[in-house]
Amino acid sequence: MLDSITYYTTLRMLHLIGMAAWFGTALTVSIIWSRQQAADKDLLLDLITKVEMPSSFFVPLTGVLMMIDQTHWLSVGWLHIKILVGLAAVAFSHISRAKLIHSDMNDSQIKEKFSFNRNLCLLMLAIVGIIVGYN
Repeated sequence: MLDSITYYTTLRMLHLIGMAAWFGTALTVSIIWSRQQAADKDLLLDLITKVEMPSSFFVPLTGVLMMIDQTHWLSVGWLHIKILVGLAAVAFSHISRAKLIHSDMNDSQIKEKFSFNRNLCLLMLAIVGIIVGYN
């Protein structure tokens, strides 16, 4: 019994650390991007690739492992909304990274699409934080 509690607590701490890293990186990328300097593209790509992408994989992984360990969470209604909003954040994060890698960031329409996807990712992460904080 004690090992299960320790395992779950460890997963929960890793989940929260991953979420903080993801939200912090998303916020940092949005702040850097607001300067609209072309030289920041490499910095943004490094931040997204080295911190945000691993976090966006690690957070759902630890969440699934927590639900496997304590299946009673599957009956909590707000958790389903949190999962859907979190998966939307993953999608917007990956879409924005693809724009940054494969598109010409000098085009104003591409910049607007990148900004839109980044802001949606940040919004989804904020909603997840509100859902968790409220419950």
